[in-house]
Amino acid sequence: MYFRLQLIRMTRKLRARRYLGFMAVGAVLAVCVLLNAVCFWYFDRNAHGEEPLDFGSAVWYSVISITTIGYGDYSATTPGARLSTALFIVLIGLSAFSVFFGMIVDAVNDAAGRGLKGLTNVLAKDHALIVNFPSESRVRQVIDEIRSDPEHANDEIVIVTDQIDELPFRLENVMFVRGSAHDAETYRRASAQHCRLAIVLSKSYDDPNSDAVVAAAVSVIDSIDTNIHIVAECLNEKHRELFKAVRCDAIVSGLRMAGNLLVQEVHDPGISRVMEVLTSNLEGDTLYSTLAERAGVDYTAMAGRLLDRGVNMLAVNRSDRVLTTFRGESSEPGDRVIYVAPKRMAPGELFAGS
Repeated sequence: MYFRLQLIRMTRKLRARRYLGFMAVGAVLAVCVLLNAVCFWYFDRNAHGEEPLDFGSAVWYSVISITTIGYGDYSATTPGARLSTALFIVLIGLSAFSVFFGMIVDAVNDAAGRGLKGLTNVLAKDHALIVNFPSESRVRQVIDEIRSDPEHANDEIVIVTDQIDELPFRLENVMFVRGSAHDAETYRRASAQHCRLAIVLSKSYDDPNSDAVVAAAVSVIDSIDTNIHIVAECLNEKHRELFKAVRCDAIVSGLRMAGNLLVQEVHDPGISRVMEVLTSNLEGDTLYSTLAERAGVDYTAMAGRLLDRGVNMLAVNRSDRVLTTFRGESSEPGDRVIYVAPKRMAPGELFAGS
């Protein structure tokens, strides 16, 4: 009884100190296999056929026995070999093997649990960050939109937030890092230095301070790597000044756009449905943008050529200006062409024939 109690206590300590435990139990297994192989070879090497048993076969017998497989091709026949099998295999080896296997199962379960709870470091590259978790439906919508683009259907996505204790859904290549959106260490755990883009959502649509929280998160992400393409959600148009102090590639005022569409739909029915299709990757042709590859291209002629190919050129972003009519306008360095098409077009393809 005392020996059993001590064994249980030792097992608890080894499981608590996982790396030390693996080494200790692994060493016990190796010693048991080696000692039993030596004894089996010494006592039984001439007891299995005309040819003496080689040491490799003795090791094979020990490994198979300690893992409880027991093919039956060898068995101990002499008293010395049987005694060593009883001691090193049955008494010590099987106990150590059970403990070792249990530690592996515990480690796998613990790793899976920690991953769901966002407590592990993420190993990813060229992935997308989604910062904050206003609601499950909102985050799922953003994920679906990202993945509906064929070029990004298999992209890894990492959700960064301290608003949930565990990810409420399981999706392939969607990972979770739990931590403050204002802590640089949280983003390092999410491999932000290797990510392709970051989408910073509002923390709560009922919190008037949410825009300040988003702006602070943008600042931290930019401090990790200035090459990350950052898109932030802004609830109150009056809070846009908050984002002027940080580098943010784009600011999306969702509530303002929704209000504009509501009024537009009242005056001109059907516009909201068109915008719903154009801004979604899940249905019909959608909006794309491509950087102008060269200067001096006449936009009016270019729009006509694209229309003949089933591509509708809508606008050109030039710094803070948005050009929606192209008469007398030619491409300039830094222009971004906005168009509606079934798929994204490369600059060379978009400007072909110009």
